[in-house]
Amino acid sequence: MADYDITDESVVKFHDLFRGEEDESITVGRQDIGKYVSLPRDAVEVIDLLDSGQKVGEVKRVLKDKYGEDVEIEEFIEDMIKNEMVRSIDGFEMVTTSKLQKDLFSRVTARHVGWMFSKVAWVMYIGMAISCLIIFALIPDYIPSPRDYFFHPLYSVAVGFMFFLGWIFVAIHELAHLFAAKSVGIEGNFSLSNRLIFIVAQTNLGNIWTIPRRRRFVIYLAGMAWDSTLVFICLVLLFLSDHGVITLSVLLYKFVKAVIFAKVWTIIWQFRFNMQTDIYYSIANYFRCRNLLGDAQTYIKNYSSRFYSRIKEADMSGIPGDEMRVIKWYALLYFVGTSITLASYFLRNLPLVLLQIMKAFDGLVIGYSASHADFTDAVVLIVLNAFRYGLLGFVILRPRWNWLKERFAGARA
Repeated sequence: MADYDITDESVVKFHDLFRGEEDESITVGRQDIGKYVSLPRDAVEVIDLLDSGQKVGEVKRVLKDKYGEDVEIEEFIEDMIKNEMVRSIDGFEMVTTSKLQKDLFSRVTARHVGWMFSKVAWVMYIGMAISCLIIFALIPDYIPSPRDYFFHPLYSVAVGFMFFLGWIFVAIHELAHLFAAKSVGIEGNFSLSNRLIFIVAQTNLGNIWTIPRRRRFVIYLAGMAWDSTLVFICLVLLFLSDHGVITLSVLLYKFVKAVIFAKVWTIIWQFRFNMQTDIYYSIANYFRCRNLLGDAQTYIKNYSSRFYSRIKEADMSGIPGDEMRVIKWYALLYFVGTSITLASYFLRNLPLVLLQIMKAFDGLVIGYSASHADFTDAVVLIVLNAFRYGLLGFVILRPRWNWLKERFAGARA
């Protein structure tokens, strides 16, 4: 039960809120926790009237005189409380549960990283990305395959090295997003999450809504730009080696191909717009959709409620017509994207796992006495995969842990 009661005599105070105009609405939010809502102008007027010290009843009378009808604002206040925009009601302080925004690399400013995302830099990024496609078309042998991943004779060495190197690549990708954010004057922080059955790192940029929409594309596409640059450099190394300009050992040559394989699939991953990837955010930003994925899922549930009475229909009447049309199209593509995601798992991830299982099985069957190297190789493969999928399980279960405990306790009772 809440420790406050909203009455006509209540005095409501808000936190210091950022305000930015976007199309026909106004973005309002707290920069300290990176939380924002999009409101019509008359709703912002309510905030101003309440924050000026007027009581709820007084604000309702002002609005009635202006619009000629009774206006109930209690529900709006409750919504703003849920979004942690309200500081206090009648002196009772609202608790903020969201984490404060962290300033990573605080010494790095737009002056240091702005050149990385200038117009000239983006021309170079686009040029290198197009060059990669041309090279793959002209030299099909450079097109990566799952076996390129195992660049070392010992699978455990290849898997272990690429596993830890993969996290370095992830860090570089997310660092690109963070530096791009700094180049336009906002901050961010890193966290681990999951997309379906995949563990991912992500850069949290709650304050991205404080910058103009067109400048957000710089942040969303920065990671792919750096990924394409690395692929281009690796392709150039292979080309120079094949033509005798430089000399790469067999192992190093295979390693470069393994890097290409890893990064190309990283880029392909970003086109899985059914999840919150870089391309998803770019598409949502282009169509001015704040919560495209969430709204599409709500639309799918509402549609399903026609056939399943247990599903409760959610109210989507407040969504503008143009945005609703995008949501309906995206809801359809959501299923297509999920199918592509699962297909790519079976084409890329599953073959890698199967190759490791077969290699580990052969090593265990041979036994330690027959071949120390093969047996150790098998054990390391098992440990690495147990750690990888254990980490995935942890990331999936962590935000749902309290819910699971409550369900388990209810089942025991």
